[in-house]
Amino acid sequence: MDFLLNFLIQSGLKMSNPLSVLWWLFIHGGFIFIVWIFFKGLADIWLNWRQSIFSSQLKWTYLAIDVPKDNEQSPKAVEQIFNQIWGAIKGPNLQDKWWKGYSQPNFSLELVSIEGYIQYIIRAPAIFRDLVEAAIYAQYPEAQITEIEDYTQEFTPDNFREKNYTFWGAQFGLAKNEVYPIKTYPLFEHTIAQTIVDPMAALLEIFSRFGKGEQGWFQIVIKPVSDAWKEKSAEEVKKLLGREIKKEKSKIDKILDVPSTAATKVGDIVFGPVGGASEEKKEEPWKLLAMSPGEKTLIEGIERKSDKIGFKTKIRYIYWGKKGSFSKTRGVSGVVGALKQFTLLNSNGFIPVKGTSTKSDNMLPKIRDKRIYKIQRIILANYKARSQWGGKKGFGDVLNVEELASIYHFPYKGVVAPTLKAAEAKRAEAPFALPIEEDIEEIEEEKVVKAEKKAAPPDNLPV
Repeated sequence: MDFLLNFLIQSGLKMSNPLSVLWWLFIHGGFIFIVWIFFKGLADIWLNWRQSIFSSQLKWTYLAIDVPKDNEQSPKAVEQIFNQIWGAIKGPNLQDKWWKGYSQPNFSLELVSIEGYIQYIIRAPAIFRDLVEAAIYAQYPEAQITEIEDYTQEFTPDNFREKNYTFWGAQFGLAKNEVYPIKTYPLFEHTIAQTIVDPMAALLEIFSRFGKGEQGWFQIVIKPVSDAWKEKSAEEVKKLLGREIKKEKSKIDKILDVPSTAATKVGDIVFGPVGGASEEKKEEPWKLLAMSPGEKTLIEGIERKSDKIGFKTKIRYIYWGKKGSFSKTRGVSGVVGALKQFTLLNSNGFIPVKGTSTKSDNMLPKIRDKRIYKIQRIILANYKARSQWGGKKGFGDVLNVEELASIYHFPYKGVVAPTLKAAEAKRAEAPFALPIEEDIEEIEEEKVVKAEKKAAPPDNLPV
């Protein structure tokens, strides 16, 4: 870079004119970066087009899951289910990515209450139906899984008002950086009493209280991701410990840094340096010893979260009600409170994402109603599509399998809501050694012989 600046000075270029410097850089190779940006934009357009075709051809299945009322499995069992579902992750090759448009399909974990009738539902790509069913049966052998129709078909962004319905909806996300953990199910256990306070109990109780004309839709859209997010966790720990963070740049980043560095140095020559010299952050080796117990627990929580695999997640909730039965106190406040129980002090928790909840602070009724209606249409469309991208915060926040199992699992014994659909009959396999047809005939003959022997009178009967 110094060689380039010396060359510019020796060439007699007027350094007082920034435009002449930029023009000189452009005609001497700078145009390559503009061409690169142009072709990158075309590549992105092509990839989006191919991925849209791939997504439109995917077939989906809706699975209703019922578990026995005497279920004694803890959320740990559901955590194992998510571990198996994570196996659907696939890194596409060049042909799959650029020609077939392959993109990682997502799954949708849903809990629905229709006038108080509660049902667990998982929407999955049809190609992964066997994977989902095997994962569930492995942990819940007596569960019942039934394929159903999409329960959202009745409502569209254009007809819900015609049906005399209104709704409150919002997207929920993490309050802080995704590397910080939420409160998970092990923290809901009473070690002394050896009991578990099921975090799903509050949500199930609220859903069971919905009456005629009310519905509650709770959705968690998940997509398995690689372990790249764990690098951010390691960086955050180093930052909290006051250690120097050395992040290796990729080759593309190094190439893109060349023109920006050149422009910065040229600007320093023309206009003078901006700001003072930056001071390097010194490492504090004894900072860990000076930390409070809460700070140490926070670091341990970040590291513990990164020990497990993760999913990109988007959480949505919609509360429906006909005019006259709609109660925001019952259908909204209770659910928001149920999600608050996962908040971990000084760490993380769930909050409604700004700009996604169906409310407006505008004082003019017409403008307020128009604003709310617009947000309602957006969130309903995203919910029905089970969109990973729609809404705010990109593809969502990363939650590991323990966090997912904490906010979505089948209820523990003793906290089942009275209106929750549960498996009534036990699912059992056939006995190990069933007789085949030939064996059955032999058995019947033996039964006849035994019966004849049993019917014959003994020889020494008295007269």
